[in-house]
Order: sequence, then structure tokens, then C-alpha cells
Amino acid sequence: MPTPLDALVLWAAADVPRLRAAELSHLLRIPCVATAPQQGPFLHLSGQRLEFRMAGDTELPGALWVDFDNDDARRRSRQPGGELLVRAAKIRQMEQPLLIDATAGLGRDGFLLACQGFRVQMIEANPIVAALLANGLDRARLLPHLHAAVSRIRLIQGDAVDILATLDEQPAVISLDPMFPERTKSAKVKQNLRLLQLLDGKGSPPEPLLQAALATGARKVVVKRPLKGPFLADLPPSYTLKGKAVRFDI
Repeated sequence: MPTPLDALVLWAAADVPRLRAAELSHLLRIPCVATAPQQGPFLHLSGQRLEFRMAGDTELPGALWVDFDNDDARRRSRQPGGELLVRAAKIRQMEQPLLIDATAGLGRDGFLLACQGFRVQMIEANPIVAALLANGLDRARLLPHLHAAVSRIRLIQGDAVDILATLDEQPAVISLDPMFPERTKSAKVKQNLRLLQLLDGKGSPPEPLLQAALATGARKVVVKRPLKGPFLADLPPSYTLKGKAVRFDI
């Protein structure tokens, strides 16, 4: 059955070289249009960044892009040791351990862990989300204060279950953040999350990903869950770290 994203197109601003727009259009297998769409989903490539937008949707008037230099990213990276995720992933007496973020999304958690000194391999299955993430990482590399952290990040687009089965190096930690079950409350989630959910749909079931992660022999597999949600795949963790809204099962 067709979905709204089947109509996704790329619109490049006048300041973008035609070859760059053509390469992205070919990579993502979406058409490139000459004028800004008035209705439906589109990617906007400008000299500043790559964005995902929904034209004509009054409930989603903004844009989704990846930014590692905003106030929230700076706040989290300034004191990463206080973050619950960092505490969950930490490996004692191990310098720059390899961590695989198998559900990279917009890369916020992977970037935070890179700031803490992890070598981070991000895996993102959705090619559009991966393109947004790659664009954000490219821009971050140009900023001197982010270069050290971003230099420890490698991004791969593909199915994490397949990639985890063919690793060249055994990871110390694998981080999983499967999308939470649909909310029963009527309150709308933040616009960025709604746009990401629109892009990513329901995604693949997370249970096979957990099994693939455990099969690597990593010292830790860290799974983000709703605070009161069930264990992923009904598998009790070794221990849990709890926050106000989420928990990490290890």
C-alpha cells in the first residue's frame, strides 16, 4: 500500500551545486524538483543543511534536521558523565572502547557517547534519516570544538541485524533505542519526533536486533525502555538504571 513518503522529492536551493543535488537524488532514489513543493513530503538541500519538511501540513510547519551545536547538545556534552546513558554504557579501565549505536536515528545519543570518549559506530537503517545524520556530522566536522568527538564517529547505513553479524571488531558496548510503543495519551509528541516517526514509520521489530546484539559477545548491551514498559523480548536484564521517564536495561 502506498505511503505519503512514496511521494518524497528533493528540492535543492540555488546555492547548491547541481552535481551535489544530483548525487543525493541518485543515492536516495528520489526525484529532484526545480521549485519548492506546495504539498507533501520533501527534502530541502541548501548551502546550510539538509532538512525534511512536510509542505502544506499546518500541524507540522517546521523542519527536521540534525544539529550537534545547539543548546541541548552543548548542555549534554558539557557534562556527559552525569547522563544516565553514559553511566549505563561506561566500561571501567578501558580507553576509547568501541560502542555500536545500532539504532542511530538523529545521532544525539551516539554523539553524547563520543563526547565521553567512546569510539562510536552508528548504524541507521532508514536511508533518509541516515542522509540527515550524515549531513549533520559533515557540518559538525567543520567546527573546531566538535572535531575531536566527531572524529570518533563512523556512520553506516543498513540493517543492523546483518551488520552486527559481520563485524571486524568486537564491540565493548551495543546501544539499542527501539521506538517506544504508541502512546495511549492524546497529547502530541514534539514536532521533531513526529517528523522522525513519519519518516521512519514503524521500523523493524526490535526483538531480532536484541538477539543479534547479544550474539556479538559485547560486554554490555544497553536497551532504552519506557520507565514502566515491559522488558524487550521479555528478557530480564542483568540490572537496570532508572530515570524520571525512561530506564536503561543492561
